[in-house]
Amino acid sequence: MTTALRAQAPMVEADPDLIELTRLPAPAAYTADIYADCIAWPPGYAVQGRREDSTAREYELLRAVAVTLDRYRQARRTPPARLTVRTMRVPPDGTSTRPRPVRVFAEITRDANDAPLITISSAPRRVRVSAGQG
Repeated sequence: MTTALRAQAPMVEADPDLIELTRLPAPAAYTADIYADCIAWPPGYAVQGRREDSTAREYELLRAVAVTLDRYRQARRTPPARLTVRTMRVPPDGTSTRPRPVRVFAEITRDANDAPLITISSAPRRVRVSAGQG
C-alpha cells in the first residue's frame, strides 16, 4: 500500500517487520491522524540535508512505544491498558526542520479473535485557560 493510500485509511497496520524489530509484544495499528502526523513523509523532502522516510519515522514511533512498555516490564509492573507515549518527530509540513515533541496513546486491546493489539492514537490536547477566562 502506498504512503498516500495508507494515510487515508481509518486504521493503518504497522509494518510487521518493524513490530518484530522493535520487539513489541503484539501487532500494532495507527489512527489515520497519527499516520499522517508522525509517519507519512513527503517524497524528496529533506531536513537540513538529511533525508527521512516513512519507514524510519514508523520505526522511531514503534520504538518509543516499545521503550515505554519495557519500563513497566523492568519495574515488574503491569502496564495500564492505555499508555501515554512521548516521542519527537519533525512535522511533515514542508517547512519545519526541528523535531518537536508529540504525545500519543498506545492502547492495548484485544481483536475479534481475542489476540492482543496495540492501537496508537492521538492524545487529547490540553486546553489551558488563563486566569480571568471562563
